[in-house]
Amino acid sequence: MQKKVTIYDIAREAGVSTATVTRVVAGHPSVKAATREKVQRVIDAHAYSPSASAQHLEGGQTRTLAMIMPGVQNPYFARIYATAYAEAQAHGYYVWLFQIGEHNPISGELVDELIRRRMDGVLFAGGIWSTRRSGLAEAVARFRHHMPVAVVCPPSMELDCICIHSDLVSCSRLPVRHLHALGHRRIAYIGGSMQLEDTSRRGEGFLEELRALGLADDPAYHVDTGFDAEGGERAVLRMLSGLPRKRWPTAIIAFNDQVALGAMRQLKQMGLRLPEDMAIIGCDNQFFCPYVDPALTTVDLHPEEMTRSAVRELLVAREGGAQSLTLMREASLIVRESCGTALGYRHLG
Repeated sequence: MQKKVTIYDIAREAGVSTATVTRVVAGHPSVKAATREKVQRVIDAHAYSPSASAQHLEGGQTRTLAMIMPGVQNPYFARIYATAYAEAQAHGYYVWLFQIGEHNPISGELVDELIRRRMDGVLFAGGIWSTRRSGLAEAVARFRHHMPVAVVCPPSMELDCICIHSDLVSCSRLPVRHLHALGHRRIAYIGGSMQLEDTSRRGEGFLEELRALGLADDPAYHVDTGFDAEGGERAVLRMLSGLPRKRWPTAIIAFNDQVALGAMRQLKQMGLRLPEDMAIIGCDNQFFCPYVDPALTTVDLHPEEMTRSAVRELLVAREGGAQSLTLMREASLIVRESCGTALGYRHLG
């Protein structure tokens, strides 16, 4: 199959800039007749038809943002992408999604392609940042020569760009404090992976709050089994089967709502009542939280607000604003029945 001719091919063969090619296609009167004729001959020879994005190149804008994330299968990531798309569209921009697998590097080919397409900015989200994946620092450095870069992830001192993030430490402290106020003294933390930055930060907040409240840090209460409902089931089964009943925790904090969902299923299969026998709190405030039984208490990281801010800051940077800044959004605890609030303070053994 013959390779499709691009605006860059036409400009190279005609010996002019891409902006000149765009002016010729648009019939701009500023192009000299001789130049117009030369470019038009090349266009006709290749039957070149410009793409919609190429027609914007004269002003140096394609009015398109690139979004790099693991995908949209996870409802949390889907919320981020939908918000980015809606916010960009409200400002006359579009968002192109580029999915990168959990363990895949940021390839030089992808960076080359986005630079070639002259994106007006690039947004990283959905855990791309926290995995410390190969090629990330190099990609950001190269992008910064051509377009602003924003991330919806924890900040990194190594990377200089726009960073919008939630307070991952407080998102663990809030549920610990709440459970402690209800009388819980044996509190477990399940899910995630301590090899990843956002999980480790949440784990740090959990441990710091335990110590601040004078609670014991039992290693048996820390089980990292991933990010999905199956991981929540495995975590509960692994933790409780390895402990005598008198040492079981009375409350569980899950890395996210999907992990909490699996944990709740496994706890019920083991005959435990929720929240009478075991309180549970998730994180992310997913759409299903009010509809499970019992309704799930959770931490809201406000991903939509962070994403809207990231898109706005990208567009401001595109017009000459700050290329590097850090903004943090406070997390909020959304209290529902699964933590046992309706039962009030309890003396738990």
